[in-house]
Amino acid sequence: MFSINYSMNIRIRGIYATALTYLFIKDGFKVVQQTPQIAERFGMTPVVEPADVTVKDGEDKGEIVSIGADIYSFMRTVFRYSPVWKSPVKLYSVIRPEECKFMGYVVEPCLDEGLVIKPPVEGKIILTAKRAVSKDAMVWRGEGKTFFSEHIRDEDRIKLLSISIPYNKKGYNVKWRSNAPLATVSQLKEELESLIMRYESDDFRNQGEDFIRVLLSLEDKLFLDGIRSMVVKTMKFHHMLKYSYTHNEVDIEEAKENPDPTPLIDKLASNFLKIEHVKPDGRKILLRGGYVIYKETKPDYYLIRLKRNFEGGGGKYDSLDIPIDEGDYDIVEFDSRNWYQIHKYYSKYGNLKGVYVNISTPPEILRDKIRYIDLEVDVVKKGDRIEVVDLEELERVKNILGEKLYEKALKTVEEVKKLLS
Repeated sequence: MFSINYSMNIRIRGIYATALTYLFIKDGFKVVQQTPQIAERFGMTPVVEPADVTVKDGEDKGEIVSIGADIYSFMRTVFRYSPVWKSPVKLYSVIRPEECKFMGYVVEPCLDEGLVIKPPVEGKIILTAKRAVSKDAMVWRGEGKTFFSEHIRDEDRIKLLSISIPYNKKGYNVKWRSNAPLATVSQLKEELESLIMRYESDDFRNQGEDFIRVLLSLEDKLFLDGIRSMVVKTMKFHHMLKYSYTHNEVDIEEAKENPDPTPLIDKLASNFLKIEHVKPDGRKILLRGGYVIYKETKPDYYLIRLKRNFEGGGGKYDSLDIPIDEGDYDIVEFDSRNWYQIHKYYSKYGNLKGVYVNISTPPEILRDKIRYIDLEVDVVKKGDRIEVVDLEELERVKNILGEKLYEKALKTVEEVKKLLS
């Protein structure tokens, strides 16, 4: 069905697996360790080979991460409207912090030397005691125990344990990684010997794996919907809905002759919705939520209008330099077709105090919340004065956004300025 280039092996897991499999194969990668469902959908014989890269959902199913060889160029090319971040510190590399910092990032715990077990996804590097790491295993001095990746089956654990026990008796801990069951016994024994030699000689020079994270925008989720529809029946908003529905509701709807996402979206838009404001670097800020005063859901778009009350007052509205008084409220509209939200701030008497327009990716409706990715730049209107604010912040995150998303933000600013005039 597809021509395959054998230069790099990719293992794919998670809710985006069908669309990603199509895209990787089309670009010449070799997909390995396919699930039975993926193999069936693509008419493929499962390839039982080690992976060079694992691509999967992140901690949040609104993210895709890759761990292993460097596929940044591919991710940046495919996801044109999503922030793509490559960690400057490799996962499983051994680093030597200075004054509890490394490359400007805080390091925890503050070890003199340690293995990176979490790159600075949240602004800090997490370490553990140094280990020698390969595709199949990790080795370090310890209690003489064997550990297993959660993805290794019980029957494979017995074989792997028989290999690692002699090294446990010598005081080495061994952790088998998910690729290990695909190697032969002799290969794994050689690998453990090599890892022990590297560990004892303190040789970690070429150790480490690239970590790349994509914060998926609604725009790119809709793109993945379209790609998936080339393989299997897929309705619009499929991947957005898969975030919130853990059972078979999406599959049941898609099995119908004329599937319609509207009922599923309606269920998500409850009376009160939180607002998840996601920064391009992945930080999530939970804003004051609001009550749904109007909603409109169609098979190809949705619109939600919220009223947010500011009981008690205090502080000022962002970039407007207008005080928040007791009884003030905000009317804000979230439209899946728009790259912005217009906040209209009113006094308790219904007088308009100012307008704040947040430039962002189109909003997603998730369970009990609305999410979007903030593009850092905003437009405000106070009286007749219209002003663009935080352009320098947009420039600061340009590399993470990528050229297309950066250009979209600037274009949207001009559209909003005209809209407010």
